[in-house]
Amino acid sequence: MKRNEYDHGIHKYRFRYLNERISKLNVSGPQAQYLVKMLHSGGKVLMNDMVGESAYHKSHTTRAINELEENGLVTKEKNPDDKRGYLLYLTEKGKETAKGVHIALEEFEDFVNTVVTDEERETIKNITKKVYHLLRTYYDEEDIIDENSI
Repeated sequence: MKRNEYDHGIHKYRFRYLNERISKLNVSGPQAQYLVKMLHSGGKVLMNDMVGESAYHKSHTTRAINELEENGLVTKEKNPDDKRGYLLYLTEKGKETAKGVHIALEEFEDFVNTVVTDEERETIKNITKKVYHLLRTYYDEEDIIDENSI
């Protein structure tokens, strides 16, 4: 699948749109992703899972999570089932920030959906799903997407 000239522009404008809103919450884009992931996981997640599922390098993810802890958005506790690992919990401040990020993401989707029909949205979903499964299989990684949450 050859990238078309709009792919980069869409990602650039999505980044800009979200950054304008998320920066007011005093978190970076990757930190915002981690907070939303934790919010969708009920406010608790294994740090190893967060690192493994991240598109960023392990050291970057660890540094970002440490900054979230320093800023009072998450707490880290030793995992009783794996003494080398940590459990991450959203604090109340973290939950509020994650909700703010989630709202920004929904606003972007709503904005984009003003020009995309339901049928087009389903087509886009099916195409990206195919590409995702191809790449996941290529890298021999476990499927981390819950089809019921989409």
